[in-house]
Amino acid sequence: MKQQRLLLIFIFFIFFRLNAQVTSSEKLVRSTTGVSGSSELISSNNQQYVVQQSIGQASAIGTFNNVDYIARQGFIQLNVLAKIIDKDIPLNLEAIIYPNPFVEIITISFNEKVSNKIEVFVFDALGRVVFSKNYNAEQNLRVQFNNLSEANYILKVTANNKQFIKNIIKK
Repeated sequence: MKQQRLLLIFIFFIFFRLNAQVTSSEKLVRSTTGVSGSSELISSNNQQYVVQQSIGQASAIGTFNNVDYIARQGFIQLNVLAKIIDKDIPLNLEAIIYPNPFVEIITISFNEKVSNKIEVFVFDALGRVVFSKNYNAEQNLRVQFNNLSEANYILKVTANNKQFIKNIIKK
């Protein structure tokens, strides 16, 4: 009796779980391509596809179906970059970040002369600011992140009325 009850609960769970994951679009394509999470509309062979990326997803994200059921595997995070990028500032500041991964300190080496203050922001995977500091103009800026936990982050640097965004890893 107990086994039958468990089997019924399992079937009930699977049935409602699959129904909750049903999609009506046959053109939905998902893929794990990065750590920031975003969506992009892609056109190919007169077809349009939505390609999304996820944070921390070790396997493929996708919609799988057979004759009777459609199931979606994986999860999609918010478009974190949309929260981070300032649309009023060009995304063309050129800089090199090293080392990456880092332990406590990274160096930001600018490819152009920096003439005004430098703003450094670090965001977590959900787009929350976990570090923010202003620096005087410098060609090679050393930034210490000893208060950050080991994780993947998004670094945003603003200088010369331009911005630079890069994924960084603290180990």
